[in-house]
Formats: sequence, C-alpha cells, structure tokens
Amino acid sequence: MVFQLAIRKAVAGSLQRHGRRALSAAATTTTSDAPSVFDKLVTLTIVDPSGARRKIPGLVGTTLYEACETNEVELGPCTICGPSEIIRSDDWTEPVFGDGPTSGYDHVVLSGAGVDTAAPMTRSEERMIEHYWDFDEIFPESRLASMIKLTKAMNGMIVYVPPRLDDTNP
Repeated sequence: MVFQLAIRKAVAGSLQRHGRRALSAAATTTTSDAPSVFDKLVTLTIVDPSGARRKIPGLVGTTLYEACETNEVELGPCTICGPSEIIRSDDWTEPVFGDGPTSGYDHVVLSGAGVDTAAPMTRSEERMIEHYWDFDEIFPESRLASMIKLTKAMNGMIVYVPPRLDDTNP
C-alpha cells in the first residue's frame, strides 16, 4: 500500500513537471500569424426579388451556388456536366469536352467588389442564360451562380437574385 502511494506521487510529480514544461514551451512558440478559417470566408450581400437584403458567408474556393445553398438562399436547381473549357492563359483556352452548365435556373446578377475576378463567361453558360431567360431579364453582369468560384476579392460583393423561373415542369 505504501509502495503504491509512493508510485502515484512520483507519477503525479513527473506529470506536473512535464506538463508545465510542455505548456510553457507551447506558449512561447505560439505566433499570431496562425491561419484562421476567417481568412477563407467572404461576406456576400444577397438581394432577393422583393429587394430585401441579407448578408451570408461564403467559403473561398466554393461556388456562389454552394454558398447560397448552404445559407438557404433558394436559386433553383443547377446541373453541370464538367467544364467545357479551362482558361490556361490569355492566349490559350483548353477544350476539355465537358458540357458545362446544362440549365439556367441559377441566374444571378453580380455587382460590386470582386466581380472582375470571376472567370469569364463561357459560351455554354451564355447559351443557358439566353435559353432560359428572356432578353429583357439578361444584363451584362448576368451569370450562373454555379459557374462563379468565390475569391477573397469578392468580399462585399452584391448578388441580385431575379424572380425564379418555374422549375416544377422542366
């Protein structure tokens, strides 16, 4: 019994000594430059058809459609069958033989910060917008939400959501 108490005291003392050293060493090596999830978040302002504004967070690298879906902003269905082309440089666009977007329900109008950092509209995206929406509903800033990859520069971007098309009977 005395032997067991002696071992417990020795182990407890050892843990305290090592624990203090580990904690003090970790405290001295901690820097304020550690990455944070907030480095990957952007804030988007969604304006619905009634004019109501709502700020939502979006994760850099995901699509605008995914950010809206995560935050319960209804844009309608979207279907993408792989990219049809990838822009590699100013001079070279690689055709990768995907169909690109195959519906235009997720039409939005972009404004404000970071709009110029979005990838240029592909021909398949333009075709879907023209096919699904009337001429008077299309603007130069019209895009499909599923085709916009969020970048850090898009923090503060305003996204106008036009009235939805009826997607119950495609």
